[in-house]
Amino acid sequence: MKPPGVEDLARMCVNAALAPWGGSEACLDRYETGVRLASNLQLTVAKVVRVEPLRSVASTLAGITRDVGAAQLSTARWFLDE
Repeated sequence: MKPPGVEDLARMCVNAALAPWGGSEACLDRYETGVRLASNLQLTVAKVVRVEPLRSVASTLAGITRDVGAAQLSTARWFLDE
């Protein structure tokens, strides 16, 4: 068994810091839910607004929000995966 490295120490610190809120997995799940809600809200705005430039911007922002959130979650889950 190898001694803990810097990555292991950082992972342990993050898990300890997030423990009062249900642990890292629970926090990541809530973040994912927040990203989904924000993206859905932007898509709803895009469907309701009839002014074309605003409609396109809202739709584009929904896609960007979804993609950036997915990349952040993927990176965080990769880092925290033991």
